[in-house]
Amino acid sequence: MLLEYLTKRKEILIYRLKENQDKLDHNLIAIVESKNKIEQIDSMIDEASEMFSVKAREDSGFKNQEINELEVHISAYLTENESIEKKIKELKEELSIIEQCIEKSTDVSRETLQVNVDSESNLVDKLKFCRDILDIDVMRARIELEELIKVLQ
Repeated sequence: MLLEYLTKRKEILIYRLKENQDKLDHNLIAIVESKNKIEQIDSMIDEASEMFSVKAREDSGFKNQEINELEVHISAYLTENESIEKKIKELKEELSIIEQCIEKSTDVSRETLQVNVDSESNLVDKLKFCRDILDIDVMRARIELEELIKVLQ
């Protein structure tokens, strides 16, 4: 049951990791496109004609406004990317922990299987050992019996 939960949680984390990575990639592409658009707008501004033409100055104002809007969008994408990168880091850390738990759970189940196979003979051997040393070392017998109780619980 625990292994099922861990496996399901791992699938969810992988899905969220992919979603965040896709969003990060999308934002990076949008940033590059916005920077290219700014460069394109900058190259269209003709400073010589701006000095003498009223219409050119109006166009320049609109172009500057568009550049400012693009820069605001770039800034928003960068801020969002910081939070996405932080979330990706957290998801990767949790995924690593879950993978370790799954690995340990698998190892524990193998050990438990081996203990179950050997448990009867091992328990009988420990009980015989406790019986033999009871008169000689009471504390050691008590420790062995406590270990047996823990195993049986």
